[in-house]
Amino acid sequence: MSIIKKLISTLIVCTPLSSLAHKLNIACPHGKIPFQVELAQTPQECQKGLMFRTDLSEDEGMLFLFPQPRPSSMWMKNTPLSLDMIFCDEAGQVLAIYEKAVPFSLKSIGPVNNTMQVLEVRGGTVEKHKISTKCTLKLEH
Repeated sequence: MSIIKKLISTLIVCTPLSSLAHKLNIACPHGKIPFQVELAQTPQECQKGLMFRTDLSEDEGMLFLFPQPRPSSMWMKNTPLSLDMIFCDEAGQVLAIYEKAVPFSLKSIGPVNNTMQVLEVRGGTVEKHKISTKCTLKLEH
């Protein structure tokens, strides 16, 4: 690989989340929890996800958006951070939550039926903010 390709791939992997961020709120019975999220919409973005990221702030995450409801599974391949995964339907209603996924694990997480969105946040976030299936995601436009 040429030096230029290596530099470009490093820049892509190391791009700060805040430069690509969208506002997202999780509305729960006990209050609203704000996040800055990067969107994963294309097959390539969804495949890469948060792989190779070594830092993720408490209020940051990645939102995977799917074009139609489907059974959805995730994994932790090449992901050095522990993550919480929040699976939601089209309206943003939380369907299922997987907490503290093991870094680098190839074990499938899911599938969760009727998924149209998956929010990945730093491991421990769900417990800290008491996020549950009574909560709803809302992406601000």
